Amino acid sequence: MSLFRVKTTECRLGVVGLFNAGKTVFLTSLINHLEHHDPDRFRLGPGGAKVRRFEILKPDRDWAEFNYVGFRDALVYHGKWPDKTRDCSQFVCKFERSDWAVSDAMLKVYDLPGERIADSAMVGRTYAEWSDHVLRLVDNDTPYRTCCKPFLEVLAGPSPNEAAIVKGYKLSLANLILAYKPFVSPSTFLLDVSGKAARSDTPENLASSRVAGLTGGEFTPLPAALRASSHRIAEVFAERYEAYREQVVVPFLIALKSCHSLVVMVDVPTLLAAGVGMYDDNRQILQDLFQVLDPGERVSQTIGRHLAKVFLPRALRPGWINRVAFVAPKLDLVHPADRDRMLSLLKRMVGRLAENRDGLKAEYFNVAAVVSTKLIPGPENARVLAGIPYRDATGRKIPPGVEQRFTVASLPDDWPLNWSAGQFVFPEVYPAVPARKDCPPDQINVDRVLDFVLG
Repeated sequence: MSLFRVKTTECRLGVVGLFNAGKTVFLTSLINHLEHHDPDRFRLGPGGAKVRRFEILKPDRDWAEFNYVGFRDALVYHGKWPDKTRDCSQFVCKFERSDWAVSDAMLKVYDLPGERIADSAMVGRTYAEWSDHVLRLVDNDTPYRTCCKPFLEVLAGPSPNEAAIVKGYKLSLANLILAYKPFVSPSTFLLDVSGKAARSDTPENLASSRVAGLTGGEFTPLPAALRASSHRIAEVFAERYEAYREQVVVPFLIALKSCHSLVVMVDVPTLLAAGVGMYDDNRQILQDLFQVLDPGERVSQTIGRHLAKVFLPRALRPGWINRVAFVAPKLDLVHPADRDRMLSLLKRMVGRLAENRDGLKAEYFNVAAVVSTKLIPGPENARVLAGIPYRDATGRKIPPGVEQRFTVASLPDDWPLNWSAGQFVFPEVYPAVPARKDCPPDQINVDRVLDFVLG
């Protein structure tokens, strides 16, 4: 710390996102720009502040370190977008900003697997209440009801036993995964506690190899009638549910609730490409998450937070979420003429999550963490971008080759009332990250997100 900087301002930042949202790429780009800061390429503050004395610190106890160096290396030398977050990890750094006269900054970033968000409905609910919540979702949604047919058939049969119930539910969870439905709960069926993710396979193989809950402690939702008629099964499942919630779900949400700021990533291009079902699923899961997190702060909390900065050491200062940045990533995959539409779609989808919460500052950003396409000039209505294709027409990954041109879909002014998978098409390209480690990738608006969450 510089002689004239008498305190450290700590920001705990949680980053969450659902299917394919690009959290790891976002964080890797952000950290690279902080470590090798160029105020002309990564602008902080209205005057373009400079970052100096950047230092990477050890993560907190019991937290794995976010593998920033390894993720950047994979982007550069293997042409590989980082794998999905497979465990809870943390990145801690400290730096000075030229526009902060008496304080340096400590940034603690929590990278948390999006799969766990589907379990947030467990918090504050008994086993019976969670069962009713899940089954109500299935009953009222035709795609979920179709995927869950094996489970519903078992429940409708005469006196189903525990093994048959578990098998039917696991087959149904496998169907949900293969149909790209994000509400898979317990989420350890999709991402187990050791960080091993389910891979594409037959429903039968997935059901036999994955665990619905904890090893030796599987459970499923049960309807009220079956809970009443099968007391033993209901009691066993309730005990396993409580153990799972305490071991897997509560630590995840405690980490989020301890943050000052939250980045919520909503992949607008993927939602448009996947159809209305994916949109509805993501929106429902985010609603469940916000209900549990309850971000915002009362006047007394605001006063307490400022007093804590003066009188309490950093480790004892309370934390709660008072800022949320809603981020629409992959801005480079849409035509520049559609960038405002992308931001408008983000606001239309998630704006109500924040607008009725007192003491919560929310902003909306369209972002490209790594700009990997470029605009090709053409006729006025042409939407042509160029990049190095990542997959062929069949969806198979191909080695990096020559740059190609893509015609990209036009974004609608508002979310359609109904649309099918494949109606909107966007390119999937290789990441354009310089091999030189002190040269971060081109980005759009990542700097604005950081400026906002640091407050």
